[in-house]
Amino acid sequence: MFRPCVSEHAIRRVTEVLRSGWVGEGPRVAELEERLAPRLGVRPVAVNSGTSALHLALRLAGVGPGDEVVTTAQTMLATSQAILAVGALPVYADIQYATGNLDPASAAAAVTERTRAILAVDWAGYPCDWDELREVARRHGLATVDDAAHALGARYRDRPVGTVADHTCFSLQAVKHLTTGDGGLLCCLADADRRRARALRWFGIDRETRLPSILGEAEFEVRELGYKYQMNDVAAAIGLGNLEELDTWTERRRQLARRYRDTLGSVAGLTLFERGADRVSAEWLFSVHVERRRDFCAALAGRGVEVSVVHSRIDRHPICGGLRPGLEALERFDRTHICLPLHSGLSDVQHAHVVASVRAGW
Repeated sequence: MFRPCVSEHAIRRVTEVLRSGWVGEGPRVAELEERLAPRLGVRPVAVNSGTSALHLALRLAGVGPGDEVVTTAQTMLATSQAILAVGALPVYADIQYATGNLDPASAAAAVTERTRAILAVDWAGYPCDWDELREVARRHGLATVDDAAHALGARYRDRPVGTVADHTCFSLQAVKHLTTGDGGLLCCLADADRRRARALRWFGIDRETRLPSILGEAEFEVRELGYKYQMNDVAAAIGLGNLEELDTWTERRRQLARRYRDTLGSVAGLTLFERGADRVSAEWLFSVHVERRRDFCAALAGRGVEVSVVHSRIDRHPICGGLRPGLEALERFDRTHICLPLHSGLSDVQHAHVVASVRAGW
């Protein structure tokens, strides 16, 4: 299903950092942020995980105890755990069966007087209907947060994902498009939020305004609770090295996804996901819907092909409140979706074997 991609450039850059004597947050973190800014539309704040980015985004959005966040249950647990971590309640709206993304109409219906934000996930790397979601947020005075863990490099209506929500959170975890071993990025449309995020990621200390002192420790004043969420230079060096190959890796993913769509569209019992001309997917997953899913998984396993749902609906967990009734598209999605292998290291021979194995039936 997955394979971490680590380039020779990354190995070289990590070696340089390890020999430099500076392995904590330093010049390599700043360099990674600067290098990624043109791709994302804004300069990101580099942190130690995508989950940390989500937590910071909700803090910046003013979400706190007693608030509600309209979100999706078709995601990884981290999306809702970040909401719970600020003391708020995730309220699950329905999704679009054809994309896996949050349904704007259902999100609008889920808004109450306690709602403070909408948090949507770009499922599989395909951007949500962000103009519609932002309009819901505008009508109710809500913040928008994009869990773009799957969507590094995606575009929505000629805009890079990173600029379509108030706060956008990327994952640089092991098997993502760009890995730093583990890590994350937070993009904020407002400069003030970006500056605050830089302080919050390191105990609330603003590195840009602290003053040097003859005593050694810089002079600074902490005004709010912060965290130890900063990225270190070793992780950033992995990211910088891998960045040299990112365009090639991303295009390979898109090439493989196109081949899947060209070769599997006529397979009986299999339905491809919807793709619109107004957005470009990052193609982190290749999700399809299949009839008799257990039979499908068994047949593919028998042919040596690993497939996975990747994430079942998370509201089944007690920590998320238990299954919410009435989410009809999500219920159907959770019964039929499955993901085929997709990563830049997948060879043409392997891809052809997956296709042939699917076309052989189940």
